[in-house]
Amino acid sequence: MKLIQPFMKSIRFRIVGLLLLCLIPSTLGGIFLFGLYTEKQLKEIAKKDLEGHAKLAAQMIRRLDEERQENTAFVASQPEIVNFQAEEARFFVNEFIKFHQWRGFFLVVNQEGKVIAASDNYQPTQSLPLKLWLGEIEKKHGHLNRLLVGKDYDSSKDCLIMPIWSPGSKTQIGSVVECLPLSVISELIDNIAKDAEIQRILLVNYEGYIYADTSIKRYTILENKQNLPLVNQLLNNRDGIIYSKGKFAYLSPIHLRGAKTWGIILEDSEESVEAAISNINHIGYSLVVLIGVIVAFTSWTVIHHSTIPILQLTSASQAMAEGNLDYPITVQGEDEIGILANSFIHMRNQIKTLIAQEIRDGVNRLELEKGRQIQQNFLPISLPNLAQWQIDAVFEPARSVSGDFYDAFLLGNNHLAIVIGDVCDKGVGAAMFMGLFRSLLRVFSGETMPGDTCIRDVNYKCNSSDGDNKKKVVVQFLNAVRLTNDYIATEHGDMAMFATLFFGVINISNGNLSYINAGHEPVFILNSEGIKHKLKSTGPAVGMMPDSTFTIDSLKIDPGEMLIGYTDGVTDARSPTKEFFGRQRLMDTLTANFSAKTEVLDIIKQELISHIDGSTQFDDITMIAVYRN
Repeated sequence: MKLIQPFMKSIRFRIVGLLLLCLIPSTLGGIFLFGLYTEKQLKEIAKKDLEGHAKLAAQMIRRLDEERQENTAFVASQPEIVNFQAEEARFFVNEFIKFHQWRGFFLVVNQEGKVIAASDNYQPTQSLPLKLWLGEIEKKHGHLNRLLVGKDYDSSKDCLIMPIWSPGSKTQIGSVVECLPLSVISELIDNIAKDAEIQRILLVNYEGYIYADTSIKRYTILENKQNLPLVNQLLNNRDGIIYSKGKFAYLSPIHLRGAKTWGIILEDSEESVEAAISNINHIGYSLVVLIGVIVAFTSWTVIHHSTIPILQLTSASQAMAEGNLDYPITVQGEDEIGILANSFIHMRNQIKTLIAQEIRDGVNRLELEKGRQIQQNFLPISLPNLAQWQIDAVFEPARSVSGDFYDAFLLGNNHLAIVIGDVCDKGVGAAMFMGLFRSLLRVFSGETMPGDTCIRDVNYKCNSSDGDNKKKVVVQFLNAVRLTNDYIATEHGDMAMFATLFFGVINISNGNLSYINAGHEPVFILNSEGIKHKLKSTGPAVGMMPDSTFTIDSLKIDPGEMLIGYTDGVTDARSPTKEFFGRQRLMDTLTANFSAKTEVLDIIKQELISHIDGSTQFDDITMIAVYRN
């Protein structure tokens, strides 16, 4: 008793003894109470955990499949696909595969079952029942999926057959076939299993074929296990936990691709529950010993060493609050106070770094703002004010600077030029080329007409006896597209920058419109009865290849009719649920609000804002309207 009496006079000893007296019995009691949990309760916990992982895995698989369908439908809706333009379609699907890092192949098939275009990664080593699939999707009036069974697992594929509809109707004119190797699907399921820490996941299609089994490192044979009890119950819409032979199995049907039942089976062994009990007991007893040692040591030393360092840190914080970020901090040590001091020093350094970064960011923002202002100067400050014509435009860049552009300017006294374009890519590079494209079109539209201008126009042939000087003038203006194309492709071809654009020249006296649509979205001519004309592409994008052919088409805009041009940022605008705004909705909005004349652009803009609903704007939004009174 006399030996411990001096220690009893120490406040440190009393605090340590009190903490140990309170902590150790309560810790032991907690471990004892936790040990009272029954095995059944632990199994329920394991079941709920497995159920939660199963629902998460099913949701991820369903979402991946929906994105795959959306992407294939997007491919099937493209003009070059719908119009069965072989080279353009092949180029598009190859670019789509490259951009999205797609690991399957695409086929564009007409209604007779003939392959019009195929992606470069397509290897025709296996016969595809294209005519049969075409008949099935026509009967279903929608897309479908089919398993293409190969000689082994690696050569088997899951194919998505998406119908191609004729423009403006629901008539099937062909299909896009997208096939994904089962090995790719197996990799996705493996990743899901690793992320969710699940021992085994089986993905079963509606016919009972095993698409993926994470318990097998490499599949070699495609197996049909519809007679396996678990698979049979799954395909009959049985869901929930099944416990058998020391394992938990969770059956989760997934209704993919229509009403047919797919599903996943997740397995986890009972050993994990037993291991959890053992680990908890070991951790509990270890914590008792560790906490006792830590409490005894830290309680004994903290009281003595804490006061002075804390006062020093208080002084330092006051100095920093007054703006002195160079106030010296001399507190050292490896205990909590030392760690706090190091964290304090790190925080001070971070504040100094953030202040410097904010200054740099401010400079960068200023430079971007200057770039935005310069780009705004490339766009028309005001649009031509004509007695018989109304002109309006909307321009909403996705970033500070944009690759979209529009223009409207007079050519002489009797012609009005209308331009809308979209430079590939986004950001600063696209903005610089936007300025170049816009400037070249303006300059070249006033150039002297070369002798071979009309050779590339299949609709109008110039000859020495042709006296239609007015039409020659229009061709001269539109020759700016060819000159711009040759300059960009020749002088800047290594940059691989190009633009889709619509260049139209309107005779403001009689409404005659001559135009070139260089790979751009269809431009609409509409009146009070709806869409009258869709001015589709008459040539390739500008800047891709020198000496490209651009066809000039023409029509007349009658009084009471309106021209509407737009970029793909309008139709490709996505809602928070990844739904596209779409060309059909654009046409419906234009038709319903035609009476607003050029102010219909503001109505479409509000529709787009409502559709995007706060989500990220992925592409520039540009529109132009020309109404003849």
